[in-house]
Parts: sequence; structure tokens; C-alpha cells
Amino acid sequence: MKRFKGNETVAPGLYFNLRQLSFKSMEHEGRLPGTEAEVYHGVPWFVLMFAGPFLGLIYVIFLPFIGLAMVLWLLAGKTAELIGSAAASAVRVLRPGWEPSMAFLSRSKRKSARAPKKSEDEWAHEVRNKLEETDRDDR
Repeated sequence: MKRFKGNETVAPGLYFNLRQLSFKSMEHEGRLPGTEAEVYHGVPWFVLMFAGPFLGLIYVIFLPFIGLAMVLWLLAGKTAELIGSAAASAVRVLRPGWEPSMAFLSRSKRKSARAPKKSEDEWAHEVRNKLEETDRDDR
């Protein structure tokens, strides 16, 4: 495989950048993308003809495992999120609600004289008297 540098004029073909693990297909003669520090390798057509079926086979074999790994990754992330929120809630419940400034400022002042109890409602007093009178009359 012949080496080419970035920004170099090349013939039509397929070029592979090992550092970025990317392919660049050139349909017409032109310049490769990137700077001169990037190295591209020309890929011959017969290598593609033999590598294509094997890459497809690898894809077909590992696709179910990749799907399963993605589902497990999602479940692990959601489980970690659930455990984290439960732990945060538990810490919030167990944390004392200590507010020293509020304890000092909210204490009640002593009263010199206790307030007298409110007298009964006049209506209730009248109704009670009427009921007692009817009880006396019934006897």
C-alpha cells in the first residue's frame, strides 16, 4: 500500500487514514483532506474484494451482542440514576433540620397574665337554656 500525505493530489480510489480510522473515497483526481502531518494509505481494489465479505460477517455476528450491550448499558445507567436519587432522598430525610438562628428567634415571649377563657357563645347559652326548660316541662 502506497503512502500519501494530507493535501496531496491523488488519483481516483479509496484511501485509509490509520490515525483517524477513516476511509476517503476519491471519485476524481483531487487533494486529500487534512494537513501534511496526516498519512493516508491507498487501498487496492482486490483487498476490498476479499475484506468486504469478512467485514460483513463480523458485523452480522457481533450485531446482537452490540444490541445487548447497549440495552445493558441503558439499564445500568437507569439503575444508577434510581439508586442515586434514592440515596439523595434518604440523606435528605436523615439530615436534621437544625436551624439555630430560628430556634432563638422563634421562641415565645412570657406572658405576664394569662388571657381569660372566652365565655360561651350567647346563642349556645340560649339554646342550652331552652333545652333545659323543655326537659323540665316534660317531667
